[in-house]
Amino acid sequence: MGLDKFVAREPRPLPIFVLADTSGSMRGEKINELNLALREMVNALNSADDIRGKFQLSVIAFGGNVRIIQPLADISEITLSELTASGNTPMGQTFEVVKEMIEDKAVVSSRAYTPTIVLISDGLPTDCTEEMYRRKNYFDWEPLRSLHSGERTSRCQRLALGIGEDADVAMLKAFIDNPEIPVIKTRDASGITKFFRWVTMSTVARMSSVNPNETAVIAPLFDIDEEDIVI
Repeated sequence: MGLDKFVAREPRPLPIFVLADTSGSMRGEKINELNLALREMVNALNSADDIRGKFQLSVIAFGGNVRIIQPLADISEITLSELTASGNTPMGQTFEVVKEMIEDKAVVSSRAYTPTIVLISDGLPTDCTEEMYRRKNYFDWEPLRSLHSGERTSRCQRLALGIGEDADVAMLKAFIDNPEIPVIKTRDASGITKFFRWVTMSTVARMSSVNPNETAVIAPLFDIDEEDIVI
């Protein structure tokens, strides 16, 4: 048998999609802290060892419009662009964009482990109806219903952070749609880094587990105040 029969297989990727609210209300300390937290996460995932594959990352910003700031790529190849804040909060469009990416096998390989989607927001989606806000029945909102019903997106692990008093926790709970995974809140920018450290540890925990496709695997919430954990 020739040596060409022993070609090493490419490590299986675990894709992470960060949906980052970059609306005008995120200006100043919040957007600065988010940029720092993302860079810290990339560095930490780059240095993770004893894992069952490799990490990939995409960053999708929604502020005024929806922009794929970082196309999905291996974490070792990424140099993050600085996020800036302006405009409104088109969260529904963001759900549509990330669903299209995840369902596309040219973007997310068939060999990939089940992706993680991370949502950060400090307010209400501006592309949702007044009736939805009033009733808080976000499961009827088409972009979210579509995300939950996608062949691949329905299986994704979903994690969410609400920043400040204006964050819509009902929306974030509907986004996660899993009683085993809480919404995390923070009163100000100081909690953003703590949240991303938890995301990093949870992602490494999945990739180190017997079955990295098990989306209920999350890290302990030891660094997050009890009142900021919403079940």
